[in-house]
Amino acid sequence: MKMQRVSKPPVWLRIRPHQAGIALVGVLWMVAALSLIVAGMVKVTRQDARTVSAGKQGVLAEAYGQAAIVQTVQRMQIDPTQYVRYTQLTVNYQGAPIQVAVVPLNGLINLNGASAGLLSKLFRVAGGLPATTADTLAQQVVALRDRPDTKGTAVGFDAVEDLLQVPGVDYDLYANIARLLVVGRRTVSRVNALAATPEVLVVLAGGDSAVANQIVQARQVAGSAPDTTRLDASFVDNSSGSRYRLIASLSLDSGRRWYVSRDIDLNRNAPDGLPWRTFGADRRVASAP
Repeated sequence: MKMQRVSKPPVWLRIRPHQAGIALVGVLWMVAALSLIVAGMVKVTRQDARTVSAGKQGVLAEAYGQAAIVQTVQRMQIDPTQYVRYTQLTVNYQGAPIQVAVVPLNGLINLNGASAGLLSKLFRVAGGLPATTADTLAQQVVALRDRPDTKGTAVGFDAVEDLLQVPGVDYDLYANIARLLVVGRRTVSRVNALAATPEVLVVLAGGDSAVANQIVQARQVAGSAPDTTRLDASFVDNSSGSRYRLIASLSLDSGRRWYVSRDIDLNRNAPDGLPWRTFGADRRVASAP
């Protein structure tokens, strides 16, 4: 009699139950790993897209802001006397409304000339430091600023960023006060209240926002004489000059506002032939209010 040949079952049928369970777990782990890899790649791609978009927005903001600033400076050259006070105006460029603030530099606090008392008030009001800490830090700034060089001349600060060299000045404090400061001649120690930014006025008013707002509203009227008697007289004067900070601000999307600033001198020609000189520049982005 001819014996029938029995064929072997498929390999997957010959796997023992516990081996099949292990294999299934391995497959599941592999699927999970692949899912994580894909998810990571998608996340990276989205981050790259956001980075590219932010870079593009930054380039556009720089171009638009610079164009608005140039238009404003051209206006200022016609009659500079109209801009001896803090001034805000709107410039339209490529159909985009751009806000431009014209700030005479004597409306900012001079890091090289401000007294320890004014610096202490800055650290306390704008920086949020306790009075005792603010006083101590102000003295440290003055000591570092006024130390003599080899010729006996005070070294001073070359840039506002040099404030970070002072022990006790961390980045959070610096970020709160940097835009209220300027590095100028040591002989300039006070602030012109009519030229001051609203934030500087709050400092001069000892933190009283109501007093600062009254001055802001009053000086918008041409020829008016705002009442500055409630400001500390030892920190205020009516000096003038030819140097300005122009700050252009614009929104290119719904979530952020870009700020482009230039420090210029109207009385000095630039090497590129422009009838004014730019000696400082900055750009930042913030969440839209």
